[in-house]
Amino acid sequence: MNISLIANVVLVLVAAVCAGLLIRKTPAIAKEYQSSWLNVSFGMLCANAGLALNLSRDFPALSSFYLLGPTEANLLAKTLFYLLAMILVFNGVRQWYPLILSVQRDSQRTARLYRKLVDEANSIFLRWDENGKVLSINRFGEELLGYTKNELAGRPVLGTIVEEKDSRGADLAQLISDIRSDPDAFKHVENENITKDGSRVWIAWRNAYISAGHDGKPEVLSIGVDMTERKRVEDALYALASSLSYAKGKQDMLRDTMRHLAQAYACKYAFYAVYADTDKASMRILALWDGETLVSDGVYRLENTPCKDILAGRVDVIAQGLQERYPQDGVLREWGVESYFGRALKDSGNNTIGIVSIMDTRPLRLPEWSRTIMHVFADRISGELERRNAEENIYQLAHYDVLTRLPNRLLFHDRLEQALAHAARNDQYVALLFLDLDRFKHVNDSIGHAGGDVLLNEVAARLQSCVRESDTVARTGGDEFIVLLSDFSSEKQLLHATSDLSEKLVRIIAEPFYIDSMEFYVSVSIGITVYPQDGTNIDFLVRNADIAMYHAKEKGRNRFEYYHERMNEIAEKRSRMESELRTAVYRHQLELYFQPVVDVHGGEVVWFEALLRWRHPKHGLTMPDEFMSLAEETGLIVPIGEWVIQQACMQLRQWRRKGVPIHSVAVNLSMRQLERTGLIAALDKAVTEYGIDPSRIILEITESMLMQDPDTTAPLLKVLAGRGYKLAMDDFGTGYSSFGQLSHMDVDSLKIDRTFVAKLGKEDNVACIVPAIIGMARELGIRVIAEGVETSAQAEFLLQQGCNLMQGYYFGFPMSARECEQYMQANKHTWQNSGSGL
Repeated sequence: MNISLIANVVLVLVAAVCAGLLIRKTPAIAKEYQSSWLNVSFGMLCANAGLALNLSRDFPALSSFYLLGPTEANLLAKTLFYLLAMILVFNGVRQWYPLILSVQRDSQRTARLYRKLVDEANSIFLRWDENGKVLSINRFGEELLGYTKNELAGRPVLGTIVEEKDSRGADLAQLISDIRSDPDAFKHVENENITKDGSRVWIAWRNAYISAGHDGKPEVLSIGVDMTERKRVEDALYALASSLSYAKGKQDMLRDTMRHLAQAYACKYAFYAVYADTDKASMRILALWDGETLVSDGVYRLENTPCKDILAGRVDVIAQGLQERYPQDGVLREWGVESYFGRALKDSGNNTIGIVSIMDTRPLRLPEWSRTIMHVFADRISGELERRNAEENIYQLAHYDVLTRLPNRLLFHDRLEQALAHAARNDQYVALLFLDLDRFKHVNDSIGHAGGDVLLNEVAARLQSCVRESDTVARTGGDEFIVLLSDFSSEKQLLHATSDLSEKLVRIIAEPFYIDSMEFYVSVSIGITVYPQDGTNIDFLVRNADIAMYHAKEKGRNRFEYYHERMNEIAEKRSRMESELRTAVYRHQLELYFQPVVDVHGGEVVWFEALLRWRHPKHGLTMPDEFMSLAEETGLIVPIGEWVIQQACMQLRQWRRKGVPIHSVAVNLSMRQLERTGLIAALDKAVTEYGIDPSRIILEITESMLMQDPDTTAPLLKVLAGRGYKLAMDDFGTGYSSFGQLSHMDVDSLKIDRTFVAKLGKEDNVACIVPAIIGMARELGIRVIAEGVETSAQAEFLLQQGCNLMQGYYFGFPMSARECEQYMQANKHTWQNSGSGL
């Protein structure tokens, strides 16, 4: 078998297979193409028949068969089959030609349509290669980004339309690198892009990897949608939501909101501010975003600024030309501000309290939603500010004194607790100074509580001026203050500092106070306690300082005292005595003793002075020196004084009924009783109940009481005298009063203080003072009583000077009511037996 034969056999087989395949696919061909398809199929069959006849020519033995073998008929048949195949194939192909042209035209039309869609689409179509360089961009991309396609072609994406980091800090360089490495993993991304003029736009990208692009090389097709407005709305809503959020530790929420607000409006500046003064002439910036950082606490004047016009309601947005409109506003020039949009902040009462604004260095392009968002945001931030102000007010009320704005007891205890903890950790010392004003009540009584409040404020200011910034001055109530000193490394250092400060405080408080054109003087008593020597417990330290302060008062006031343990024993004793004294009245432990006041010249008793005694269940008969100061300080002197008045009047009635010739009783009054409005009522009730003539009641007040507050005391004495009560000035000569003052008061008698009487015959100057007092009183028509007379020599001297009324142990000791009756019934007493010559 030769090669020609083999080739013919292969051709026959191939042609037969091709024809068979074409005929088999015929049912799947559309009807309009089946005719041409059959022509080609039958043409292939005819070609196959021609090849088969041509193959038989290589086998002479087949010549006996019709048309087979190397015969003329075979040649003719072969030629006819080849010719028929060519005709059928040509006819089939001729029918395909219009179809090919139609497909070509449709393909071209579709390509033009797609190009039109890409150019006219409201999306960006960006092609870029594996090296990150731009291949092409559509018309919308040109308009949005500001570049022409020729300007972008060949330029890198990073650095041209994408920065390495966006305005929020996102790493866009890494994002571009990741997209280039694996586009399928970043099919959808959103990032900030930068335009040719530097503006920032947000674009949502859909990325697709194309393995073979126009030039057959791989590329990335990125289809982007402008989402800048949506992003700004999101930022505005986020800013709005953050202005509503509040929790502990988020006090700077509104400050952070300014950054989001600037981003929402795509501007450089955003701020909010409140009025800085009551005149509303300036604003205090609480938070300002300047494009890079947050700043606060700036104050600026409102005059000739856009803020003033916005607050006045004249305008709310100035889209451009801001500097030309407000040439006097230097801040606008300095910052290059060209546009402004703001809204006034109003409280629940519709009162303007501040402003929230945005500013930019370019003309503003405000979307439709901008005014609504700004309006809602202004309302929300106003509400937040008002709420925070209310919380601040509540905190101030809870932790600070309303009058002086000093820390109150609660805040002081908190600071003291922290100071003690710090001192314990660092082996340091802490001191407390407890201050109480002396004679503060005199100010209140003189010019009212409003004047007293003015003085307390001035005292607070003086105290604060004397201490360090790290020290605490607190008002704990009334006229009491307390000072906390800390951070002392040694006891010596502490003692030096506290003594210097205390001396300074005593001195500065003693300076005059000027209130309503009047001059007032007060002093201060200070008690000092030290941690840890005097205690480690807060309550103990405060109590110890209080105890030391009371000791300072007892030692004459206007001074300071350090606490020591002995004071605690005294305080505990004092506390027990106060408790027992409170129950002494209704337990009938109080008694009245009486001491006679005699007329030596006439030899008779003119009245008895009622003297208080306490029959203590444990200590027996207790003298008033031991408990009267406590009664005065605690206010117990008022009910005790009323009891004394009642008992004195009752005793006078009993003596009258018994026929005892005691017609008058002297009763001592305290300053507390004079200060209370119920004194006159108590006196009138007692004399009415027991049928006593008011002239039989002699009311004794000390000279120091009269001089302590003459403006209040003198009118009260005039009222008492007008109601018939007799008035006597006790302890005369110790209170620095003058006879000129006495001439204006309804005083019936004065009692020369016992200290002068005791010095008679011992000091020459006293022998001159006493006659002078007696002589001046006689000129004024005032009776003089010498008290504390204990010897006949004293009595004789006084009598020689014209003082015939005397009182003292020489004439009789204080005695009970029954002993008084016996005293009056006795025949003659020593002083009576001596007669006028004693």
